Amino acid sequence: MSFVLIHHGWTNTRQPDHWQRNLAHALRLQGHQVSYAQYPQTDQPVFADWSALLVAELEHLVELRNLGGNSADQPGGELILIGHSLGCINIMKSALEGLIRAELRANRTLLVAPASQEKLGAVPTFEFDIENTAVRDAMRAALTEAAGEVTLVASDDDVWLPKGIRAEYAEPLGLEPLIIEGGKHLSLQDGWGKWQGVINWVGDRSADLTVR
Repeated sequence: MSFVLIHHGWTNTRQPDHWQRNLAHALRLQGHQVSYAQYPQTDQPVFADWSALLVAELEHLVELRNLGGNSADQPGGELILIGHSLGCINIMKSALEGLIRAELRANRTLLVAPASQEKLGAVPTFEFDIENTAVRDAMRAALTEAAGEVTLVASDDDVWLPKGIRAEYAEPLGLEPLIIEGGKHLSLQDGWGKWQGVINWVGDRSADLTVR
């Protein structure tokens, strides 16, 4: 059993048929402990509110893991974070600001289509200067400490990533991204309902994430 936090993005109200909602259902049926909370003010989100809920949900999952006698280094005791779009940014900035304490450290994190910093003008509290060398280095270190093994996934034609995932985040953070051709923003509006690859990935880190 893994302990999985699924983090939706901007304006997402956890709609039926969204791949994250289907993921939560599938994982719960498999016996995993899953957090899939609705983050507040999803149309006008504020980082302080979103980061506070992220930390609270992580605390809850870690508490459940501890009560069950599991630990991060035992089979089935993994803590896994899965974010989409602004949900990824919340995870990243929470790590950067040191809000994800050592005892809340994830084993694995899946960042799906993190929105470009230049697209966050309407939600400025989530911004960080990824072009700044010091910030970039701090973010690399923070993700290592807070997010564990990071997998970065995006498409080659995402309007929320005008420079492309490599230039926006992969190269600055020293990550090799998985690029899905024609996937757009990997959202429900782009046809991403059930996503079997992510369901499989929770149980097997080597699973093919392109499987629909």
